[in-house]
This record gives sequence, structure tokens and C-alpha cells, in this order.
Amino acid sequence: MRSLNNIRKSVMKAEIHTNNQANQKVLNDLLEELANVQKHTPAGSQPERWRTIMKSPVAKLAIAAAIIIVCVTCLLFWKSTGSGIALADVLTRIEQTAAYMYQTRSTITRQQTTRESTSTVLVSHDNGIRITTQTADPNGDQHPHSETYVLPRQNCVLFITHTSKTYVRLKFDDTKLPFYREEYNDPHMIIRQILSCRHASLGQSVIDGITVEGFQTTDIAYKGGFMGLADFKGDPEKIDVKIWVDVNTFLPVRSEEEIVTMQGTHVHEVSYDFRWNVVSQADDFKPVIPEDYMSPAQEIAIPASNEETAIKGLRLFAHLAGVYPVNLTVDTLGKEAKRLMSLEKDFWKDRSVSENEKARKTNELMSLMGPALFYGTLVDEKRDPGYYGQSVTPKDANLVLLRWRVSDNEYRVIFGDLRSETVTAGALAELEKRRSE
Repeated sequence: MRSLNNIRKSVMKAEIHTNNQANQKVLNDLLEELANVQKHTPAGSQPERWRTIMKSPVAKLAIAAAIIIVCVTCLLFWKSTGSGIALADVLTRIEQTAAYMYQTRSTITRQQTTRESTSTVLVSHDNGIRITTQTADPNGDQHPHSETYVLPRQNCVLFITHTSKTYVRLKFDDTKLPFYREEYNDPHMIIRQILSCRHASLGQSVIDGITVEGFQTTDIAYKGGFMGLADFKGDPEKIDVKIWVDVNTFLPVRSEEEIVTMQGTHVHEVSYDFRWNVVSQADDFKPVIPEDYMSPAQEIAIPASNEETAIKGLRLFAHLAGVYPVNLTVDTLGKEAKRLMSLEKDFWKDRSVSENEKARKTNELMSLMGPALFYGTLVDEKRDPGYYGQSVTPKDANLVLLRWRVSDNEYRVIFGDLRSETVTAGALAELEKRRSE
């Protein structure tokens, strides 16, 4: 997902999350310099390299010192993972896989209501992601519910909901769709996030006859996988993410995510039955939308996640409500936006409303969501964002409404009157004191 832990003075007490590839490179560089071995030797020639090095008396004497260095770094890594598997290597293996499939089983419990579903996920590095979801009825029978397509070549995400006979096409102005890719439990994104968080090895075990090593993070900073969908339900209070990797292929076999939000939503998802290097065609990612399905707009433009769209959304919200949003979670802001726009649940199904009016209302709603998208980006990038809409109003021209870090000693600030400027960390501290005066 970012920074390495500091190495403690005592080797026995030290805990470090580092990369064994980097450690190996340090060792190799040292040995090559001492033995005058040609640099940039391919990784596949390691046995020849070691035979050459061991012929050198100088190198033999140097190896003892090199091992001490490795003990401070590489051996600490083995202590933290429990075996020779490095998640960075797993990430590389996934990136080398053209296409893969897996199954997911999801349960979301909120306000004493539980929704269960199963999905088949097809991921192609060239063509995107296709998710086919079924939901269970009270008798436990599965019924087709929805299809989701993440289409990077078209720069869009398409949702088809069969139960309501509707579809929504979201168009992005960015060239990538990281937000939605993370949301759908792609193991590639899960591992990237785990690497950026505090994590530990669960040791080796056997799953479906396969010897695996497990990894776990409970770091609240985790934002990958199904956490993306949980974000719509509120801020996380508890996170428990595990992934198990085949010790022979270095590819995931199973993953589990347990998330509880501060608002009480409980999300649990298991991914299993991974099939790697499956045959995938471009036609597998061509949606078929029945003629009788309806859409709120032919295409909904997702606002760019930047300062400009945040200010535009905050200004529109203040114009409609006279105040700013209490917080900038997608769930809270979305509900408030619909209330302010008097959008009923069935607005987009109402055939008496023109398509132009539906499109206008939809794009206005998306503008109101701009601040939430921007704030979410700041959180993901660990830019130390702070938002004070619960106490700052449009009349508080000189109070800090939203701020985030732009460099080691500088912050960007949006004030109550929606003007913005860059200030030093010291100046920001003085500005934020005004809120308590």
C-alpha cells in the first residue's frame, strides 16, 4: 500500500518488514565488489557467481562480515515471515499472469439485515475485470443478481443489475481505475496493500491438499480488497485480512477479509478456487445489456479527484443546505446529497421524468460527491487530511475547513469561504487553534 520500520538496536528484539530481494541485492553487490566479479549478472546465473566468488580467498574472508549484515536485515525478514516466501515475489508472480479466475463468498450485515452473495471473478491484465454475482433468497437458492465490468481500455465501469433491470455506466477521466480495482478483492491489490501495512506470517499449513504460507494484517490503514466496498458503509473500526500462498508456485490459494465499521456494518468475504493462467478472450469482457433495461443516464462522468472538484462540490452543497457536510464519507455525503436534491429511491425508474432531467440530476449528484472522492484519495495517500465541516460554516471565512499535507513542512488549506492557499506546518497549527477559541 509504504514505509519500512526502524531497525532496533537489539537484533533479538528487532522487528522489521523489509524485502528479501533488496537484502539479496545488498549482499550480492558487496560480494561482487570484494571478488571483482562482473556487475549486473542475471539472476539466473547465481550458482556460477557463487562458484567464482568462493575461489577468491578475499571473498571467503569477506563472507563472514557479509553474513553479519544479512543477519541485521535479511534474517530479521525471515523472522517476520516464518519462511522463504516474500509477498513482493508473490506480487511479481501475479503480475506475470495474463488472466486468472476465482470465486468469492460475501456476507454484509448492517442494522440486523444480512445480505449474502457469491461471485465469479475473471481478471485479465489486458481486458479488465468481470464479476458475475448471485444472491441467495430466504430458501438459500441462488439467483443471478448483477454483473460488473471494469474496463480500462474504455476507462469505465459498468454495473448491470438484473433484479431491477437497470444498468449504470461510470466514465472516468483518469487512465486507470485503481479505486474499483481495489474494491473487488483483486489479490494483486490486496497484496500491495498488505505490503504497505504492518503484517505478519501465519506460518505454513495445508489448504485443499496444498502447502501454503499465510500472511495477516490487522492494520487499520488497510484499504485494499473488499475494504473498498466497506468504505461506502462507514469508517473501519476493525480489520482482519489474511491471504494464503502456495509455497511452490508463489500464487494465492485463499484470502479472507473481516471488516467492522464504526457504524456497525460487518463485512466478511472469502476468496477461493483460484485458477491461474486461464484462457481469456476480449469477448469475455463485452457486456450484453437487454433492451428493456433502464439507466439513469447513458454515461455518468465521475469527477476527477482533485482540489478543484472538492471545492465545487462543497460550494454546491453549501448553496443547497446553507452548511457544509458533517463528514466526507461516501455513505454520509451520498445520503445527504440525495436528500438535498429531493431524489426519491425510484427517481431513476420514473418514466415520467425525461432522460435529460435524469442525466442532469445524476451529474449534479456526482458533483456533490466530489469532496468525498477527493478526501478518500488523501486518506489513501496518507496526506494527513483533516476536515471540520461539523463546526465550520460558510460564514467562518478564516477557519480551516479542509487541509492536507503537500510536503514535509507545507499544507494546503481550504478555508470556510472556500478560498485555498498553501501554508507552513507552523502556520497551520496557529490557524487550527482558532476553531477552539
